[in-house]
Amino acid sequence: MVNKLLMFLAYVAFFVLALMYFTPKTSLYYMLEKELKQYDVIISDEKVTDNGFSLSIDDATVYVKNIDTAILKELDIKLFAFYNAISLKDITLSDVTASFIPVKIKSVDLMYSIIDPLNLKIDAEGAFGTASGSLSISERKLHLDVVPSKIMHSKYKNTMRQLKKQKDGGYSYDKAF
Repeated sequence: MVNKLLMFLAYVAFFVLALMYFTPKTSLYYMLEKELKQYDVIISDEKVTDNGFSLSIDDATVYVKNIDTAILKELDIKLFAFYNAISLKDITLSDVTASFIPVKIKSVDLMYSIIDPLNLKIDAEGAFGTASGSLSISERKLHLDVVPSKIMHSKYKNTMRQLKKQKDGGYSYDKAF
């Protein structure tokens, strides 16, 4: 009885892993890109690579409403059955944003798990400092706890006014959408 249960679980695990490995991730990416185009978001000049269990996108340029918005050096998408993650590394924002935030972002990590299906976890690090928080899908609210860098305190005082000072010395940012 125990052997049959173990064999069943092994077959299920093998099937799930094989399904994840053989999913046409590149085709799904291009379908997502087509959907983003409806919102005037265009990703171009990217190099897309299917790595089996993940999808890598390198050297992508992001345009929003035909404005060069960001250059993403590395983007890694991991789609698993119970846990999904998107990692962005070495992001350079457009010079248009330089008046209210530093243009260099070292990394942004987005994580989604079925354990907490209504929230998307966010971690970011860059010249602005560090930020961590969540995006509530059901409430349509973004909450970030921010530890601003010295550059933020000295050069971006208007942006710092948008953050709420916390009792512990950090800052928070809340936005409903």
